[in-house]
This record gives sequence, C-alpha cells and structure tokens, in this order.
Amino acid sequence: MHLKHHDEAKFRELLELYYVRLKRFAVSFLKEEALAEEVVMDVFLKLWEKREKLDEIDNLTTYLFVAVRNVSYNFLRNSKQHDSDSLEQVEVTLSRYESTPEDDLISEEMLEALNIAVEGLPSKCKMVFKLLREEGLSRTETAHALGISVNTVDNQVAIAVRKIGETLGLDLSVKKNFTGLRTFLLCF
Repeated sequence: MHLKHHDEAKFRELLELYYVRLKRFAVSFLKEEALAEEVVMDVFLKLWEKREKLDEIDNLTTYLFVAVRNVSYNFLRNSKQHDSDSLEQVEVTLSRYESTPEDDLISEEMLEALNIAVEGLPSKCKMVFKLLREEGLSRTETAHALGISVNTVDNQVAIAVRKIGETLGLDLSVKKNFTGLRTFLLCF
C-alpha cells in the first residue's frame, strides 16, 4: 500500500482493515479497551508519520502486530504494571467453537467440551492459537508478532493439541488423531 503522497483515503482503508484485530491483540496485554485503542492509534500515527518508508516493510501485518506488542509492553513497563515481556501473563480470550451445518457430526456436548479445553490452555498457547486461528497469521507472522521462534510456535500448537486431546479423551498416539485434531482446531 502506497501512502507516500498523503493519501488519507488509503490510510483510512488500512486502519479499517487492521484496527479491530490489533485492538483485540493489545487488549490481551493491557486488559483495558481504552488503553488498547490508544496503543493501536499510536502505532497508526507513527505509521502515518513514516509513510514514506512504508515500501521498506516486507510484511505489513507482521510489522503492525509487532509494533502493537512492543508499544503495549513499553506502556506496561513504564507504568510499572509489568515486570517482563512475558506471554505467560497475557490474558487471552478466544472465540468459541460453534456448530455449523457442516458439523452435524459434532455434538453440542463435544463442542462444549472442546471450548472448555481451549479455555484451559496456558496463556502462551492461547495467544499462539488466537493469532493462528482467529487472526489468520502464518506461523512465521505469529512468531514475529510475539517475539518468539517458529519452533516455539510449533511447540505451543503441539502443547495445545495434546492438552485438548487429553481433555477430550482422544488417543493422540495415533498420528491421524493428532493431525486431524490440529487441523480441525486451527482451520475451523
């Protein structure tokens, strides 16, 4: 997206495209909607101020998520509300799995058990899960957004699948069960 020539309409488009997603991400760190809105708007203000260099950004989605994470951490650190840049302290809310016409084979009880299992995941797993499943980020984008390695993303997905599988009573030693559950959880 080219914003070099003070194209406010394109900038508004960009803001509309990312604002809600980035605000949800910021709320995970800051726990307050108003602060999250302020952080996201601050990121967009800096983006507007540096719009001449926008073409130098390889992946705008990753850039925006990383910027929101960093500004959130800086705010928390400066306000003495946060001791470290740890994903373990992040509060993540995930969308619930809901029944669709294609899922007639999945009972309401199974969906409820699945939602309970997902809610019981550790914070780091939930954040990785949220970015992959709900925000549609790739493994690499998720790693960059959270300041972790792609291997850590993969490990967190494996932990999530294992914990959810155990909660649901699935035999995950069978490779197709593990792969099938992972695919279902992340491609839903």
